[in-house]
Amino acid sequence: MASAEPRVGQLRSRIEMTLHTYPAVLAWHGRGVESGKPQVVGLKQFLFLTGRIQQAAAKDDPYADSWLLTLESKVHETRQSLQQLKQRVSTVLDAIPEGLDVSRNVSQQPFVTPVFTGGQMGWQAVMLLMEYDGIVRDVLLAHHIGLLGNKQRASMIRDQGGHAIRSLCYAPVKFPGFSGAGRDDFAANNAKARAAMEKFGELPQDILEGTRRSEFAPSIRREGSAATPDTPGLEGADLDDDQLVLQNDEPKD
Repeated sequence: MASAEPRVGQLRSRIEMTLHTYPAVLAWHGRGVESGKPQVVGLKQFLFLTGRIQQAAAKDDPYADSWLLTLESKVHETRQSLQQLKQRVSTVLDAIPEGLDVSRNVSQQPFVTPVFTGGQMGWQAVMLLMEYDGIVRDVLLAHHIGLLGNKQRASMIRDQGGHAIRSLCYAPVKFPGFSGAGRDDFAANNAKARAAMEKFGELPQDILEGTRRSEFAPSIRREGSAATPDTPGLEGADLDDDQLVLQNDEPKD
């Protein structure tokens, strides 16, 4: 009698994110219009929308693939901006004299939350948020020991790092959802494809044919995929939230 073929269950991993600063926590949650203040789209919303784009791309929707390529470029742009800012802050902290031992600051009550993302692009965005949190910590430390003034502190946290993260969060906001047509429809030039093209416009041929996809595009599936849950959070007090939002930052619809 042949032995039964061994089976292995799906891999599972519990992943939690820890943030130490209020600007990073605000960037995670965002802020709704019900607050009476300017709306802030947070990374939680980014992850939800990125999950929808991933699901549409898995249905062979070329428009979703185009969105993924745009997001991939935006993630790369954000990473470069934060790396440049991190280097500037590091240069400031290099001015601490050798005999002065200053340990890195940490929150006595950090914000900890489980993280569920919309695929690899979502994980990259989460790591960028944590990079921003680290930059804010270093900026606050440099300000605390007199290496940065108030204006420099606010500029680095809000106008430079904060703007980069907020701009990333807004990137998928206008995603309209599944176009209703897959590549087979476009190959057949059927009614679904014509309706999608009329509504969403032309696509580059290599995207339409599927020869150019994001490095992190999902495998094509013919069935629907699971949704992405969200999780609530906490607070902090480094800058007033009004100071963190430029009025001309990103257009609101």
